[in-house]
Amino acid sequence: MRRDLERRLRALEAASRGGFEIWVYQGGELVRGPQGELLTREEAESRCRAAGMFAFFCTETHMLL
Repeated sequence: MRRDLERRLRALEAASRGGFEIWVYQGGELVRGPQGELLTREEAESRCRAAGMFAFFCTETHMLL
């Protein structure tokens, strides 16, 4: 799991020229965004892509590392 997180953070660093948003899995197909909104992962990716931002998805466990 740690290697996966490191890989994701390196990708985030490389792609974060337009900024990034952290989305946390909430179970099922839902993720919670920075302003507390609940969307599917596909909706969150689409929204970030349209804004020129990188979407970083993680679990609550990742947030504790």
